[in-house]
Amino acid sequence: MVRAETRHRMTRRLANWDYAQRAIYMITITLDDRSQEWLGHLVNLAENGEARDGGVPAHSCAGSAVPAHSCAGLWAIAPTPFGEAALEALHEMPRRYPQIEMLAEQLMPEHLHFVVFVKEQLPKPLGQLVRGFKAGAVKRWKALAENGEARDGGVPAHSCAGSAVPGHSWPAFCPGWAEGFQDTILFRDGQLKAMIAYVRDNPRRLAEKRANPALFRRVARLERPLDGGRIIGAFEALGNRHLLDRPLHQVQCSRRFLAYRRVPKPGGGLKIARDAAGEPIVERETPDYRERLEAALAAAAHGAVTLSPCISDGERQIAREALKRRLPLVALKNMGFAKLEKPSGGYFEACAEGRLLLMAPAAWPHQTQAKDMTRFDATALNRIAQWLAGDGAIEINYHGMRPANIDELAEKAVEAQKGVAE
Repeated sequence: MVRAETRHRMTRRLANWDYAQRAIYMITITLDDRSQEWLGHLVNLAENGEARDGGVPAHSCAGSAVPAHSCAGLWAIAPTPFGEAALEALHEMPRRYPQIEMLAEQLMPEHLHFVVFVKEQLPKPLGQLVRGFKAGAVKRWKALAENGEARDGGVPAHSCAGSAVPGHSWPAFCPGWAEGFQDTILFRDGQLKAMIAYVRDNPRRLAEKRANPALFRRVARLERPLDGGRIIGAFEALGNRHLLDRPLHQVQCSRRFLAYRRVPKPGGGLKIARDAAGEPIVERETPDYRERLEAALAAAAHGAVTLSPCISDGERQIAREALKRRLPLVALKNMGFAKLEKPSGGYFEACAEGRLLLMAPAAWPHQTQAKDMTRFDATALNRIAQWLAGDGAIEINYHGMRPANIDELAEKAVEAQKGVAE
């Protein structure tokens, strides 16, 4: 009898999905204590000469060679004894369960990513295999701590972005895993290639975050005067908050103006079709969309920051175009951020360069499942965008809704308080 899948509090569990069936998953597991570099240290191979002869040496991953890293800056993670033990436990998984194949892995100082292919039906759900891996790693760690191998060795100091990262003298106790894990099921065309690239690029991304910590810090409550100072609104935010001090050009684009292609998805419903690079495929584009895009680009050329509520396909596409052109962007979300959330893809690069600010109304919490964009969400976000834009706001037809009701939705979303001016 196959036991039911364990439900974990930190995961994106997909309802009604059989986690023993054939699929490809990206798994992230974190340590309970993320204040220490228990598993490895970030090193710059370009500084110590190791990058001259091929970058990071290929290492064994589930019996097959994983290509050397070639990401910008040639950053890598030097495993600690605990990190080596975690990798040994990870490589044990496909030996115990031939139904799976490891496609990529990346050890980080306090977490671990891996992409696993379930080639055929598992005898038990994937969550139980991950739980077994975690137990195996802890068993190895305890042995290291008890015999002193991890206590006095640690890892030598390494140069990181020009400054020394101290080596560790490991204590007599070992780290522990946080409860649960995070999984992403790779459904979309091109998603596997993109996810493997993301996993392998993690050391460089960590170097970027350490070089620009303020740009990646999640702000739980960013207060901002809205509607000419009539109220003070609160947001969750991630990115460069100083973009709000510049003129903002609000984007509003009807769903009629641009539409992505939709295709059926497993289990019913539709999903956005994407090309080999993972970009949405545009099915319909009208002159009205081009007019709005050109207006946003012209405003950016005169120093304005593009502000998009990212409600319609057209608004999301204009945000993408701004990122491609390395223009500053303020993007609104209809739910809050995960505790450890960081931008991905082009959003990450824009964040590292100070060109991005993500904002979500304070009253809308993060949720693990995707959140549908309701009419009430869209109405509130459009009004909030108008208030943020000030002189850069545009007129919007709210299709018969009363202004008082529109304002009420927006005020509740940002937990409005009486402002600095009447």
